[in-house]
Amino acid sequence: SQVLWLWDGEITEVGAMNVFFVFENKEDGQKEIVTPPLSRGDILPGVTRRSIIELANGNGWEDYDMVERNLTMKEVASAVKAGTLVEAFGAGTAAVVTPIECINYNGEDLEIPATGEVTQRAWDELMDIQYGKIEHPWSYKIDESTCI
Repeated sequence: SQVLWLWDGEITEVGAMNVFFVFENKEDGQKEIVTPPLSRGDILPGVTRRSIIELANGNGWEDYDMVERNLTMKEVASAVKAGTLVEAFGAGTAAVVTPIECINYNGEDLEIPATGEVTQRAWDELMDIQYGKIEHPWSYKIDESTCI
């Protein structure tokens, strides 16, 4: 359980993590990954947040639009009820990526499908980079005989 921090109804962070929401346009199936922008100065500019944004803007993520914009709890609640919010997750150094499956807002539980494809993909790609399973400019593969 964590607190989803709001500023005048706008979503900022979840606990000590950045937060991401994935919306699906029911008309054309296009998906949008949304995270609040850093412009107000009240959101941590985390490296995990930046990494997910960079991954989502890179090759292989063409089915998604990565967007930094303000969003409100009213928008999220409406999207849950309309079935257009398909997943949500927190992201940070300690947790890496953590799915959000329910948000209690104004006494109502808003159920969100947990561990969707974006959540899982972000986790998998970050872990694969971290453990050197895939080559990436962020990682440096060391010789197994090298001791750190």
